[in-house]
Amino acid sequence: MGSKIQAFQSTFQVGVARPNLFTVEFPKTPGGLNYNNDEMSLRVQSVTLPGKNITTTPNDNAYGPSYEMANGISYAEDIQVTYILDQDHRAREFFNSWQDVIVNPSSYDLNYYDDYIGTMSIYQLDQNEQIASHVMLHEVYPKSVGPIEYSMGDGNSFLTVTVNMAFRRWEPISVAFFPTEGGQAAAWLGNSNHTVSGMGSRGISNELYKLAGKFGIPMPGGVESALGRIQNIENIIQDPMNYFKRSVAQKVSGKIGGFGGGFGGF
Repeated sequence: MGSKIQAFQSTFQVGVARPNLFTVEFPKTPGGLNYNNDEMSLRVQSVTLPGKNITTTPNDNAYGPSYEMANGISYAEDIQVTYILDQDHRAREFFNSWQDVIVNPSSYDLNYYDDYIGTMSIYQLDQNEQIASHVMLHEVYPKSVGPIEYSMGDGNSFLTVTVNMAFRRWEPISVAFFPTEGGQAAAWLGNSNHTVSGMGSRGISNELYKLAGKFGIPMPGGVESALGRIQNIENIIQDPMNYFKRSVAQKVSGKIGGFGGGFGGF
């Protein structure tokens, strides 16, 4: 009996997957929407990992019994994500605002497809809350935001909202961990199409920090400082006066030594 148990345990090289060890993030959302991944990911109560199907066509012209031939691929209709709500319903209002980007609530005009789609990441975590596997969904948007039901008899419970996210396709993002002189590093494997180009420094750093600060994996040398310089440039372009005031305040408070320190990184 013991040998069978040990043999069974040996088949799980990285441990069993537990349904409560997961997190959900949106690396990319339409412009103008503010989604706090650090905050919102903690409020996800449940999520459905999508499946994948091979579509077929029967071959009735075959001699003898007919059979089905593959003719394409299809994915799930949509993905359900359930959030725990706070009293101001911020999670619900975020997805309502995203839907307003899709269809203008005043004029009912439709926006362009590329202007309202985003990306969604679902992570399986291990017992140390490090990434064990990762699925990225492309071209996602909130298809429906579910209703909220109130009841006088539910004083000890909390409200939730379920959002159905439409998407076009998903792909697994494989992560390999390997030892280095500084400890441990990670790399994406077998996914040449997985890029973070066109997402700006916030999107790039969001992807990298999933493997760095959040999950205890060191950032590659030079990347962090480069992202900081890109972020500074973006801040100046978006609001030059606010950036200037903030830089002056930092220098006065002694957080940055010398007037040239805040601008010397360009």
